[in-house]
Amino acid sequence: MNLIFDLDGTLIDARLRLYRLFQELVPQSNLTYERYWALKQEKVSNQNLLVTKFAFDSAAIEVFIANWMDRIEAPEFLSLDKNFPGMHQALKKMRKQAKLHVCTARQAKQPVYYQLERLGLLHYFDSIMVTEQNRGKEELVAKVPNLERHDWIIGDTGRDIQVGKMLGLKTCAVLTGFLNEESLRGYEPDLILATASDFRL
Repeated sequence: MNLIFDLDGTLIDARLRLYRLFQELVPQSNLTYERYWALKQEKVSNQNLLVTKFAFDSAAIEVFIANWMDRIEAPEFLSLDKNFPGMHQALKKMRKQAKLHVCTARQAKQPVYYQLERLGLLHYFDSIMVTEQNRGKEELVAKVPNLERHDWIIGDTGRDIQVGKMLGLKTCAVLTGFLNEESLRGYEPDLILATASDFRL
């Protein structure tokens, strides 16, 4: 059996990184961490926030997006990420019953390997797949050896669920990332869990 995990918001807690970067790029923002994430989980995009709360025009939004992509995987921001509670114990158990994989839409491979090593997670996984922003997750996941219909994709976004359904896999959504339970139910995953560490085979 194969279990394919998303990275940010699924295996690791990246919320502080994303909030801190937003605050750096929008210094006039007085959004608290809690308020920012409440809005994100209600499917309010950064672009919508910039328009509705900070009166950004299209040119300013383009600058924000370019700066976001340039800074989001910088070492000083990646250092803010941490493991979700219980992740080590959960992956150790899962690895005894399945092959584990990571598939992430990050821009570069090496920071992913470095971060997983720093967080002590790298050795649990049989493969690390990174889209590098030039391939779709479905293309990478489809190449996992011996992929079968009872295998699972586990992620925190609607896109993860769509990829799983596209490939005929079981889908598990987790509530540790971008979307709340109501939003995730709209994508009709097979399972919704509080965290990826709650997953049981």
